[in-house]
Amino acid sequence: MRAVQLPVSLVEADALKLALDGRGPIREAAERGWQVFASAPLHGGELVRAATEDLAALLRPGLSVAQACLLAAASCPGVTKVLLSASAPAHWEAARAALDQAAIPPWTLRKVCDVLAPHHPG
Repeated sequence: MRAVQLPVSLVEADALKLALDGRGPIREAAERGWQVFASAPLHGGELVRAATEDLAALLRPGLSVAQACLLAAASCPGVTKVLLSASAPAHWEAARAALDQAAIPPWTLRKVCDVLAPHHPG
C-alpha cells in the first residue's frame, strides 16, 4: 500500500484533530511514507452551506467560505492531496486559487476545531 484516502473536513474533524495532536491514521500513514488523500473536504457541499463568513475570515481572510474550508482540509498535517469535484469551471479555478495559498497554521486549525466540536479525549 502506498496511499490512503480518508474523509478530512471541518464537519467530521476527528482525523484532523488527531493529526494536529500527532496521532491517528493520517499521522501513521505519513510516518510510513504513504500519500494521504483527503476526501470529502467540503462534506458534499454541506460545509459550504453551514459555515459562516466569520469562520472563513478566521481560517484565511480574503477567501470564500468554500475556499477557506477546502484549504483547512489541505492544511491538515500529513495530507498530501485533496480529492474534490466541481460542477463548473469557475469552481475549479476557485479551488485551485485556495490550494495555491500557504497552509493554515496548525494553531489556527486547532482553535477552529475546538470551537466547532468540543475536544473529547481518546
